[in-house]
Amino acid sequence: MRILLVSDEPDDPSMGGAKVARKLQTGLRGLGHGCDVLLRPQLGAWPRSQRMRLAVGPWLARRAVRRAEAAAAYDIVDAASAEGWMLARGRTLVVRSHGLEHRYYQELLQDAREGLLRKPWTQRVWYPRTRLPQVERAMRRAARVLLLSQADRSRVVAQGWAAPAHIEVIPHGVDRAQWAQAPAHHAPRGRGLLFCGWWTTSKGVAYLARAYQALWARGMQPRLTLLGVGSPGAGWDALAAHIRASFPAEAQPFLTLVPRLRDEDRVFDAYRQHDLLVCPSTSEGFGMVVVEALSQRLPVVCSQAVGAAELLEDGREALLVPPRQPEALAAALAQLLANPGLRQQLGEAGHQRTRELSWDAIALRTLAAYERALQE
Repeated sequence: MRILLVSDEPDDPSMGGAKVARKLQTGLRGLGHGCDVLLRPQLGAWPRSQRMRLAVGPWLARRAVRRAEAAAAYDIVDAASAEGWMLARGRTLVVRSHGLEHRYYQELLQDAREGLLRKPWTQRVWYPRTRLPQVERAMRRAARVLLLSQADRSRVVAQGWAAPAHIEVIPHGVDRAQWAQAPAHHAPRGRGLLFCGWWTTSKGVAYLARAYQALWARGMQPRLTLLGVGSPGAGWDALAAHIRASFPAEAQPFLTLVPRLRDEDRVFDAYRQHDLLVCPSTSEGFGMVVVEALSQRLPVVCSQAVGAAELLEDGREALLVPPRQPEALAAALAQLLANPGLRQQLGEAGHQRTRELSWDAIALRTLAAYERALQE
């Protein structure tokens, strides 16, 4: 089988959709199938404005796919989200979502209502009238829709965007080699709390800052590493100062800020050195950092709004807390910080849970979805 993966994402293997495409490409090729990837460099650098790309992304994807098909024939075109809208004709189209954008948008509106960000009327009109209808049309036209969570599946079925029989829920994975290199459950750590992700409202950063302040009010002073919160280079110093301003003055010596790392090995080193991962997102399609951290026996405190939380049993494989509740988040963090035995227990159970979530296994499940799409 020959497969073409399409996503209007920068060709950066450390970021979201591009990382998934590259991991799947490796897995599918390892199973003996041809797999090519079209990312933003292949779709075209213009327009540079992200707002304009929301409108013309499906057209850019169609043009790039036609160029690719002039050189090779593909059995399956697997397009991310709205990029599949114009690709159904004459092809077996699979549309995947890295997190249902309609749910993400509703949470952004909630952030705006709570004063966490400014969302002007142009964004309130432009995004829901360009991107969201494209996503719906792409799903309606696809032979198969791949989603990351049952919550997204329920929304798609309720809206009638795809028939239940045409929807597959397939999570993201972790490299088998990285899983095998996890430190022993008794290995020394000691670097405190780890947050891994962009410093944006959807990552729950306002609630993280409040929960951390609550820990200090309890007399607990853990170190906190904020990893990947922004891009290195110009603007980093200003962003770092802005982030630090969210935390108490007395806590500043306990904070470590690290820009985004392209080297995956360095990220996994951070998983192996810290005591627990905190993922407080208010909207998160999946949250690869959660399964990656668990693969390294790093215990996790995770918001229930994170897609990966569906895979985990609260109190056994992770501590799951309601989103937007900094008090509950602080209580879960305090519980783990005070209980090394519980940290080891959760880390080991999480490690075993992620054994079946290797990218090889995810590639097999994805391939089975492709085969069903072709049969129908």
